[in-house]
Amino acid sequence: MDKDYDKEYEWFSYYISVTSVLILIVIWSVLPEDTEAGSLHRGVFKVILDVLPQRNWIIYSQCLVLMGMLYTYFGILMYNEDVLMAPLDDLRTITDSRGEVVICGSDSKMLKAYAFKESSGIIDLPIMDVCEILYSTDTVS
Repeated sequence: MDKDYDKEYEWFSYYISVTSVLILIVIWSVLPEDTEAGSLHRGVFKVILDVLPQRNWIIYSQCLVLMGMLYTYFGILMYNEDVLMAPLDDLRTITDSRGEVVICGSDSKMLKAYAFKESSGIIDLPIMDVCEILYSTDTVS
């Protein structure tokens, strides 16, 4: 049998087991404590409820799982922000190794002509040239 089919069956069995557990938990939480029916039903429910733990534990376990998920999400967020993210003064926050930088030299007319016209491709401008275009007091004609 192919490995892909094995994974399909494995995940399908996980799905069926988790769904079954969820349905049992919902049925267990909805079952009444005392039934007004006959003694046979009362005896069956009594045996089932004696085997299962108290209903408070379903709330405790759900809260534990939800808080664990919340702490995990915040932990992953903080790990990504503190460890994996480059510092703000790093050059990797501006450009990457695949960027193509235009070298304009000292000719600012060429830079302004290139920056304000359509080009045939996407090329990264150096950050100092971008700052010059954005924050210079000269008007572009």
